[in-house]
Amino acid sequence: MAAPITHMVLTEKVFDKFFSDKKRKDFYIGTVFSDIGYLGVVDRQSTHFPLQELKLEDVKKEQNSFTAGLKFHSLVDDIRERFIESKNLYSLIPESKYKTQILKLLEDELYYDKISNWDEFIKFLEDILPEERSFNIKEDDIKKWHNILQNYFSRKPDKQVRKGLAKELNFSEEGQNEIVNLVEQTRLNEKIGQIIEEFHNNFESFLI
Repeated sequence: MAAPITHMVLTEKVFDKFFSDKKRKDFYIGTVFSDIGYLGVVDRQSTHFPLQELKLEDVKKEQNSFTAGLKFHSLVDDIRERFIESKNLYSLIPESKYKTQILKLLEDELYYDKISNWDEFIKFLEDILPEERSFNIKEDDIKKWHNILQNYFSRKPDKQVRKGLAKELNFSEEGQNEIVNLVEQTRLNEKIGQIIEEFHNNFESFLI
């Protein structure tokens, strides 16, 4: 399952081609709202669709732009996970119970510069959509999630940014440090970077 920057970058890569009929703001908010469950305020099942049950056409046919974004989030998670498994990528990550988080955060760092208009997406998150309120999540928790994302999108991830995000997502101090240190170590493996770049370059073909 991808992290927020990766979701935004992959959405931006294909939005105009496949989803130009959708409300841009609503779609993008939908695709990053899905992971609000990291705050412990809603079950993951409530904001995600079952893996391997969604196709691109299901997202395109969805009339509500926010819900289409939610569906696209789950579709991306599924496609990404299958790609990672096909490349046996987790075997290249240093041994840790945080392997999945380490890979996600490295992806976010490597993909960040593929978007130049982060200010647009940060501004999107100034508003809460009516659909977000339909999940029976407290308004303050939705605002908190938006604020976390705005801060995270505001600069390219580095040690400080990663540690701040891990803290916001309630990882222990020990966990924060392990994740930060192992991302630094993982970045040194050129093969991992090449595989991450391969996924981005071929993403559209994986969708179809």
